[in-house]
Amino acid sequence: MRKCYATALVLIAWYLMLPPPVFPPVPDASGNYKMNTAAPMSQWLKFKTLESEAACKAQLKKVQPFYKCVASDDPALTASAPAAAGGPSTSTVSGAAASHMQ
Repeated sequence: MRKCYATALVLIAWYLMLPPPVFPPVPDASGNYKMNTAAPMSQWLKFKTLESEAACKAQLKKVQPFYKCVASDDPALTASAPAAAGGPSTSTVSGAAASHMQ
């Protein structure tokens, strides 16, 4: 295998993705906040970066069912349209996810 191919394989990571919360925040009957699972993947939050698909799927078993494993080179992660002005910030992953982790 050539060096450049081996390097390309190493650069691919897997993300454990979390859908963005619904705005304004709406708690469900159990007190957890609803997540916008219909949002495009480019708006989802990168909750955790993992080295392999197997490691990501192992983590997936420990979280809520709306999380997804996505390869870092997946074209769905690229926004197809510019984000709306004044949209919610996606920089608070830990705060959005804290109520969903058990």
